[in-house]
Amino acid sequence: TSLIINKIWMLSCFPGWLGYKFSRNRIEKVQKKLLHKIIKKNRKTNFGLKHSFDLINNISDYVREVPLSNYEDYEKSIQSICKGESGILTSEDIKIFEPTSGSTSTSKLIPYTESLKKDFQKGISPWIFDLFLHKPTLMDGSAYWSVSPALQTAETVNSKVPIGFDSDTAYLSSYVQRFLNIVMAVPNEVKMIKDISSFKYVTLLFLLSRENLRLVSVWNPTFLMILLDSLDEYWNALLNDLSIDEINPPVKIDYKLKKKLEKQLNVNKKRLKTLKQYRPNQFKKIWPNLELVSCWTNGSSKSFYQKIRNEYFPDILIQGKGLIATEGFVSFPLWGKKGSVLSINSHFFEFQPINDKSQTLLAHELELNKKYKVIITTNGGLYRYQLHDQIEIIDFDIETPIIRFIGRDNSISDLFGEKLNEIFVEKIVMELMKSNNLKPNFILVAPEECNNAYRYILFLDISFTNQSNITILGADFDKELRKNYHYNYCRNLKQLRKAKIRIVNKDAGKRLIEIDFKNGMRLGNVKPRILRSTTGWGKILSHDKTQINSIDQH
Repeated sequence: TSLIINKIWMLSCFPGWLGYKFSRNRIEKVQKKLLHKIIKKNRKTNFGLKHSFDLINNISDYVREVPLSNYEDYEKSIQSICKGESGILTSEDIKIFEPTSGSTSTSKLIPYTESLKKDFQKGISPWIFDLFLHKPTLMDGSAYWSVSPALQTAETVNSKVPIGFDSDTAYLSSYVQRFLNIVMAVPNEVKMIKDISSFKYVTLLFLLSRENLRLVSVWNPTFLMILLDSLDEYWNALLNDLSIDEINPPVKIDYKLKKKLEKQLNVNKKRLKTLKQYRPNQFKKIWPNLELVSCWTNGSSKSFYQKIRNEYFPDILIQGKGLIATEGFVSFPLWGKKGSVLSINSHFFEFQPINDKSQTLLAHELELNKKYKVIITTNGGLYRYQLHDQIEIIDFDIETPIIRFIGRDNSISDLFGEKLNEIFVEKIVMELMKSNNLKPNFILVAPEECNNAYRYILFLDISFTNQSNITILGADFDKELRKNYHYNYCRNLKQLRKAKIRIVNKDAGKRLIEIDFKNGMRLGNVKPRILRSTTGWGKILSHDKTQINSIDQH
């Protein structure tokens, strides 16, 4: 059954793969045509009228009439769409909003039209076809596509448009989703489990039942690490549930959901007997047919990917995902090539050279070994939208750039997908200082690591008379950060621990400037940035170099 369904999926991906093959040697023409279609069909929208889409006849006109944009430029339009208004950003109806982390706001709502979903498929299809073409044995088994648990978020939005996709497969067409549900290792209904421990438990239960698991697709490698590390804690209980065909997670779940999931849980006695012979950390023996893990491998995920490769699955191929943002599909991997190729049929792309804001370049103008920031125009109503992702051109597939994701802008910290923006963090900190009548001489927010646990630290040079005041302020700081959609998600998954306050010495500001100066920044250009994306600041800012080890682990 798995083989037949996956072959059907592969065939459905063939047109997308062929489309890429025909487009990769004429990307200038392809990109111009794509932009022309977007402009033409959205001329009568509010955005199109405001920016004179009727007068746009070429790319130069478009660049002149439409400025570079950030999410904040769309907030009023998004609010109107939430109220049920149409024709605001796109002539097409907005089918769904997908939440992601904001900068000035706690979260962003990214609009999706049917055309935008199809544009994502134009990146997914050539990837899947290419993958099955070069690794056909992947089709002869089940796959785990990560689903997001229905965790409570800190912010609710009144919207007449539905909010939120629930799984990786949501970007696929509806008929493909129906086929894939049959071969998914973990049922999509698992997303309805709200307690994170029970979500992990039930996910592992289904994964253990799948001896023929061939493919694992997650975003952040730490998500997979957290799942696998939980095997040791739940091992005996999991084996017991498999032996009686029941689901008894650490925290009770909805009874109807439990019974529905139990009907889909099936493990034969031979499989169960085999599992009982292994230890919970013998991943290769537990899933002997697993051939490929797909996850982020670059940017802030690089060290965690290396840990997955070296400690968890040393004998299994790990393929890096392309650059995929909530707002758009930028690139996808191809077999045998480092990096990922630009998804030239998905959106209209522009690129701003790093350290040069005076110009933007088109896809056919990019140069080898040069670094750029990505700007997209999509069928979802985002025009010349700055993703704040930085890439490097490492090769070409004929004319099409092959990119490597470097990381986010310096103003964003994103170790696990939390996407903390400096504007958002600064606003929180300033409001906390004001409400507590505090006037610190030094402020810095940065992630810190201790014993493989990560959390954000608010470093302050200030006098506190009571330790409990620091604890309360730290709790308030974490509470405000959790209003960020993705930070809250990382906290629930325990990828991040509770944020805390750290009091630093009076010379902390001087030490910070010295480090920036040593890293090549001109002394006169050192800007007072509240948020840093790298770890290790605890040791740098403190005379006591062992102080960082005092971070507690709850």
